[in-house]
Amino acid sequence: MARGARYILKVPLAKLTGTSAGLPPRQTRLQPFCSHNGAIHHRPRASRDARRLLRNVGGRISFPAPIRQCTVSRPVGIKESGRMARLRVTTGGMGVLLLAASFVLGGDLGAGKRRESFDREPAWEGYRNRLTPPEPRITRQDFGYRASMRAGGRAAGEIGGRIQRSTTPASYARAIKPRTLNDPLEASGTFAVTSADGGSGVLIGWFAHDAKTWRTPNSLVFRIDGNGGKFWVFFEYGTRHGKTGGGVTFEGERYQTTPTKPFPADGTPHRWTLRYEPGPVGADGRITLTLDGREYQARVEAEHKADGATFDRFGILNVMSSGSGLDLFLDDLTIDGERESFGGDPGWEARGNHVTFEDRIQRPFHSFGYRPTSHAGGRPGEIGGIVWRDEAPAYYADRVGPLDLDHPFTASGRLAFLAGSADSGVYLGWFHAESKRSQKAEYEVPPRNLLGLMIEGPSRVGHYIRPAYRDAKGGGAALDEGPILQPGSETRRWSIAYDPRAAAGRGRITSVVDGDTRTLDLAPGGRKAGARFDRFGLFNIQAGGHYVEFYVDDLQYTVRAD
Repeated sequence: MARGARYILKVPLAKLTGTSAGLPPRQTRLQPFCSHNGAIHHRPRASRDARRLLRNVGGRISFPAPIRQCTVSRPVGIKESGRMARLRVTTGGMGVLLLAASFVLGGDLGAGKRRESFDREPAWEGYRNRLTPPEPRITRQDFGYRASMRAGGRAAGEIGGRIQRSTTPASYARAIKPRTLNDPLEASGTFAVTSADGGSGVLIGWFAHDAKTWRTPNSLVFRIDGNGGKFWVFFEYGTRHGKTGGGVTFEGERYQTTPTKPFPADGTPHRWTLRYEPGPVGADGRITLTLDGREYQARVEAEHKADGATFDRFGILNVMSSGSGLDLFLDDLTIDGERESFGGDPGWEARGNHVTFEDRIQRPFHSFGYRPTSHAGGRPGEIGGIVWRDEAPAYYADRVGPLDLDHPFTASGRLAFLAGSADSGVYLGWFHAESKRSQKAEYEVPPRNLLGLMIEGPSRVGHYIRPAYRDAKGGGAALDEGPILQPGSETRRWSIAYDPRAAAGRGRITSVVDGDTRTLDLAPGGRKAGARFDRFGLFNIQAGGHYVEFYVDDLQYTVRAD
């Protein structure tokens, strides 16, 4: 569509009240104003883009009471939907009003910049950003007290049942006196897994009453991961700000490559003890999981212990990421010295543990783009949603440029980071559409032609927001650290600027988030390697993982080189 083009609209005066005159939508009051009888008619200069412009920007215009005479007045300016329209108003014979309108689409600010406040849906390009599962996934939670005897307890009565992975929390837990990472903790009992689908999982241990997200903050648990008729056991913790750590019960770091055989999901009872020792102030803590007589240990870093965690529940919690289900039973529990034999219904707190519903959040089905919401602050209208870390490309972006590393460019706006699981992330910035669409899925193959803010872990921290770039050959980096984003409703102000003359001509990226400034210099030869950018917006990190939910609003960004 032509930008900054000039169009002549021939508009009979009537029906200007409450109808379309080829201006941006929503209620807009113009002065001077005229009203008369007749129909509106658009006659732009011959151009398909012009016709589309008038069709797209038509909307309601609200005028004061009709007036039968018009007078020529000074030019009138309006601002609507982040777009500017300067109008020259004159009167014509036989009740015809001529409007000479110079539209600047997308709120161009001059000097190669654009403003977008998302008061209405922009004409941005979406690529695999809204994906629909081929068939709905039904989540079924059915666990709690049982009068059965499957976990190998000393008498009938136990807890458990069918637990499914889902982003919707589900738990069956005993309310306990709040404990922290400065307190020693110990629990023991028996468990049995009678069936386990691939991609299933459950957590057993201490957590908070408002527990949410994968790698759950305020938790200290062991995790059973189902893998199609068998399962693996992990143990882990999450601090109040989402810093995580833990250990495994097999050789190596990855179950995909370990020589250790998994446990069969055949109902065999297993005896376990989970113990936490805080250690001295300023020192690491230690978690010990004893499983069928064998000990496994992991440390809780002193920094993470200082970050803190509060636990006020003990019991069963689903893994909060999309997936399948398993059948688990627990018995003969001892929780910090107090026994639970389940000779009768213990009356524990139940949350979402007997439900069946269609799960809307499923990996890897993105759901991001324009939203009529206001999570990032300001008036309704923003972009964002659910973005998965996934091998296949996805983006929602405006067409810009082309830009390169020999010219400066900037962007700024607001964002809200509502949710972020461990092993998740997203980019916000400039990239090259064809490079993105053709990027290979292998994690070891670096992306090309991008520059912006990366929101990602590592999991031990949560989510940094930091500058990152890749040149045309895939060279580049992300800053090691940055401000930490905590999931919540807080609105953050951010900006990013690239200066090709800084760092002795190598080029420098500067990011600012709520006053916290970070810089990343391009590597020697990086600017010479070059890069090309023709989009600005949101795009996924192409590696397997989990999802973030975040929103952006009130953008200003460079669209062409000065």
